[in-house]
Amino acid sequence: MNTEEIKKIQKILKIPLFVPSLFYGGIVNARNFLYDKKVFKTSEFKNIKVIGVGNIAVGGVGKTPVVIKLAQALSHTGKVCVITGNYPTKDKRVNVVSIYGNVFKKPPEIPDEAYMIAKKTDAAVISSKSRKAAIELSIGLRCRYVILDDALHKRSIKKDVEICVVNKNKPFEDGLYLPAGMLRDAKNSINRCDFVICMDKEKSAKTSKRILNCRSAYLKPSGLFNNRQERVENVKTVFAFCGIGNPSGFLKNLEDYGLNVKGFKFFEDHKIYSKKDIELLHRLKKEKNAEILVTTYKDFVKMENEDVYYLDVEPIIEGFDEIAERIV
Repeated sequence: MNTEEIKKIQKILKIPLFVPSLFYGGIVNARNFLYDKKVFKTSEFKNIKVIGVGNIAVGGVGKTPVVIKLAQALSHTGKVCVITGNYPTKDKRVNVVSIYGNVFKKPPEIPDEAYMIAKKTDAAVISSKSRKAAIELSIGLRCRYVILDDALHKRSIKKDVEICVVNKNKPFEDGLYLPAGMLRDAKNSINRCDFVICMDKEKSAKTSKRILNCRSAYLKPSGLFNNRQERVENVKTVFAFCGIGNPSGFLKNLEDYGLNVKGFKFFEDHKIYSKKDIELLHRLKKEKNAEILVTTYKDFVKMENEDVYYLDVEPIIEGFDEIAERIV
């Protein structure tokens, strides 16, 4: 399910989910308290800089594009390794997805986000349930930096720089913990972050007053590409589809790029597309009289050989150079 579908279910089941939500929130806060008081120990790694990028609430907020931008920037000053979790795969191994531009694995064997990062950067990319084991491997690869994706709640690892990405307009969603709400971590976890990137779906230039040290950011459409990854022009009408956490944001990007969305279909997050799915999409495109099928890059990398196009995006981040300099 994507974020919007989850929210609909939560709205219906809000009362029965309230007690489990309180229980989950209590565990989160107790765990953070024990780490703050150093009862729970953290692992520290020497000779490598560890950068954590995470979020307070679940759902697509633009975290992976931020990771990609950081990896691209840091690669100019040293070798970079990006470490992701292994969700939704159940593989417990440490999977080397790529080493400096050489990609070895692809979905569904490894997560779609890990493959997307590997295709977009020259970094080494490792997918692993054990972040500690992956960091040890990155040290063996003589990396200068390791970026931990989805790592705000990974407090067992000491980070040199901690970055949190939030929805600028609703940084804490409705303030409720899972499963009644969308919070996965305590709101005050933002206070231990070096930088907070506030992703703005409305693309306004104003900095959020709700969060200290907020760096305003937004996702800018950077081009429409075919399955040979060639930029295309003069396309007017599209049928859109995706399997991401925030599908409405994708539709907004298509409109911002000047495309007329004749119809759309949303799949569950991390969708692996079958032959029947592709046939259905082409049929829907024809029914809506659209010129092309268009999706996100995250979805495209799982169906590169199909007749689909993708809209690429890049994060525009206030003071990004300062963030990169702080890391270096």
